[in-house]
Amino acid sequence: MFKKARSFIYQGGSFRSMESTLIVETPIEIIINKETNILIMFSPDKIEELVTGFLFTEGYIESTSQIDSIEIIKDELEDQPIFRAEVIIKSNESLLDNRNRLRVSFSSCGICGRESYMAIRKGLRRIKSKHRFSMETVMSLPERLSEHQPLYEKTGAAHAGGLMDEKGRAVLFCEDIGRHNAIDKIIGSMLIKGISPEDKIMLSSGRASLEMVLKAIRIGIPLFVSISRPTSQAVEAAKIFNLTLIDLAKGENRIYSHARRIKGF
Repeated sequence: MFKKARSFIYQGGSFRSMESTLIVETPIEIIINKETNILIMFSPDKIEELVTGFLFTEGYIESTSQIDSIEIIKDELEDQPIFRAEVIIKSNESLLDNRNRLRVSFSSCGICGRESYMAIRKGLRRIKSKHRFSMETVMSLPERLSEHQPLYEKTGAAHAGGLMDEKGRAVLFCEDIGRHNAIDKIIGSMLIKGISPEDKIMLSSGRASLEMVLKAIRIGIPLFVSISRPTSQAVEAAKIFNLTLIDLAKGENRIYSHARRIKGF
């Protein structure tokens, strides 16, 4: 998941050689029913979880019961690992809409390649969870996330996602070059392990963008907490779909939607 590289550092008016630890960015091609191809750049771990989460958050499946098989194949190209996930799923309308198209999703932008802005909201439902959370718990989450970021500690270049219960206890943590990939890995793990979303908190080390918020909405997580400010569309989606959205940027805290889920409000 990381490689060593020679670099130079400028310090005290002179240059010196220094070994740097770099995060690995590698492609995975997801081939659905031998006809729909998606290329994702990612950090190569929790691959089945990433593929499962991606299929779910992109609307290709509604549950893991629709997946007949996932085969992960690893190849080498000029000493660079490349992956292929051959997936067989039960066809649905969403899949048919995307048949024979190639999508490319870079690490910085999981929404790249969308044909329709409105398509990303297809099939979403308002969150029904009635669980409430304390701000004391919410405020403690960034420190807990930092304790589970080994890839970031080595490279300084990884995003992280965390899943906590209503008392702030750790459930899942994932890292990746892409913040949306980290969230997909968490959601894939939830689906594979049968983890209920209704009393959980999703935490992201990156900003709360529209796509990130919609991923949490799709699986039904009631509270999304980000370390950076959200986008305007993320806030609007949170309001529409009954998601409580909070950011903890720069040592502050701001609640943007459905504050009734916060105890004492």
